Amino acid sequence: MIRLQSILILLMLGLITAGCGNRTELNDLGITTATGFDRKNGKWIITYQVIVPPASSSIGSSSGGSQSPVNTFSSEGKTIREAVAQSSVENPKRLYFAHTNVVLIGEEAARYGIAEIMDHYYRNIGARESAKLIIADGQAKEYLKKLIPPEKQPGRALSEILERNNEKGSYYPVMNIHEVGLKITSDSGSAGIPGVTTDTLSDNKQSSIDIFKETSIPGNLRLQGLSVFLKDKKIGMLNQKESMGITWLTDRVNWTNLTYKGAKGEVNSFLVRKAKVKVVPVKKGLHYAVQVDAKVDAELDESTSGEDIVRTHTIHDLQRQAEQVIQAQILDGWRGNQRLHVDMLGIANKIHQRHPKEWKVLKDNWSSELAQMDININVNVTLERVGLLQDSFSKLLGEQKD
Repeated sequence: MIRLQSILILLMLGLITAGCGNRTELNDLGITTATGFDRKNGKWIITYQVIVPPASSSIGSSSGGSQSPVNTFSSEGKTIREAVAQSSVENPKRLYFAHTNVVLIGEEAARYGIAEIMDHYYRNIGARESAKLIIADGQAKEYLKKLIPPEKQPGRALSEILERNNEKGSYYPVMNIHEVGLKITSDSGSAGIPGVTTDTLSDNKQSSIDIFKETSIPGNLRLQGLSVFLKDKKIGMLNQKESMGITWLTDRVNWTNLTYKGAKGEVNSFLVRKAKVKVVPVKKGLHYAVQVDAKVDAELDESTSGEDIVRTHTIHDLQRQAEQVIQAQILDGWRGNQRLHVDMLGIANKIHQRHPKEWKVLKDNWSSELAQMDININVNVTLERVGLLQDSFSKLLGEQKD
């Protein structure tokens, strides 16, 4: 009986103390919201943007705040893990990367190659491959020092900017680490990552919490350009028009706006609400060509046209004009793709999947095959609505004058 009681006591003690040996207090963690990677003098420089919890909750509230919502510091090393280890000589917190929203890569590091960064994120448990990637126009650490009002956490603000652009404009794709890893290791071997820039990189005004008292911020951070990677190295840039074309060709358009000026000087604007784009490699003779079929649903959200907009032939004209605008955007993306001699459409992957024997013949000369490839674009736009106003306001003004 005594032995049974002793065993029960030992079991109860085991249950009470289980799971407490490796506990980490929340106050001991330095939660990063953004991480930057730069290269300088043959070394990696890693910059950490760490959340300061009390300041993050007070700025913007009635109680005010005198402390920055984030703390930024850098460490360097010959390898990424060495640089992370070096952070311990000046940082009292245990860095926690699971809540990192974005990873910024500096221009020099992007040109050097991101293979070591990818390896770091895939190999270590604490890092998350779901973090979004952005290429900085300059050194990443300079961007991580800047606050982005009204959002208290700059890393989260950059992540939200990427998401808003993806939802409302579709000018640049949102790319996380895993998506980039899949693309640059595929047969196509290329990927596009949005870039960020500012007109006031050397201005320290945006590094102070006084910026939260301003109503207008000079030189705020903005997305600009699509950095094109071949394997793990950045080889060039696409401008916004070319990037929009690539977004069409990779079927990543959500909502976007089409604006153009007509033959009579009228301005029309369409809101694209739904789009489906199919890109198929088609063999013609000895070489492949690209067949693009796009089906788009849109609505008219602005017009200065003097025509009767609800008439059938006017709607047909508007649809045809919208189709021409989309065709021009797709062609811009295709030309950018050809200019950099890359396969951002993933054509090589499709040929490999559908015709593996032919791909064995093509893969050694894929660059030359891609260079002489033609494209055929077919766009079908359906104008679903013309808005609450049937005639344009400009036409109403004209009728009153008569």
